[in-house]
Amino acid sequence: MSDSIVIAVIAGVSSITVAIITVVVKDWLDRKKKSNEVVKEEKMTAEELGMMVTIQDWLDVFREKNNFERAAIYQFHNGGKFFQGKSMKKMSMTYESTAPGYEKTKRYSQNILASEYPWWVSKMVKSRCFETRTDDLNHKDRKEFHDQGIQQLITTPILCIKGDLVGFLVGFNISDIDEEVIHKFAHFVEEGKFISGYLA
Repeated sequence: MSDSIVIAVIAGVSSITVAIITVVVKDWLDRKKKSNEVVKEEKMTAEELGMMVTIQDWLDVFREKNNFERAAIYQFHNGGKFFQGKSMKKMSMTYESTAPGYEKTKRYSQNILASEYPWWVSKMVKSRCFETRTDDLNHKDRKEFHDQGIQQLITTPILCIKGDLVGFLVGFNISDIDEEVIHKFAHFVEEGKFISGYLA
């Protein structure tokens, strides 16, 4: 084999080796950079923790002041994508306050497709506050809410500064129905506006 062929083979192998090493190192550096970005995003700050405590304290006072057995804040979020690429609209209970003796349900109220309760989301788009009595719901939803002992829900949408629906505040009456709740709607709307400043 001539010297020129040997040199060409060595040069070719060297070029391929350098190219492979470059790709592997670049890939490793890119993954490391993304990993660091994720860690920075997921790291909880003292400000975020303080805000969580503030929201929870506020919700506890809201529930007690309005004599609800349970009060909750739900927030809408993207729960992945459908096969066609459309975003899955989901909601999760992010804060909950319960009266003594009532079970917490937050851990069971995560990643719920918004299409599970289209009547609820539709009302939020149209109304600033509304009452829902379990007996007025369709059979499926009525059974689900009855199984949880819920008789009445008061819902106030939470809007961001642009007016988009980002979540909702809901009070649950379990032991009995509050016949006078309609007179509190203006108050609930103001409460929804107040808490939107912390969430939106």
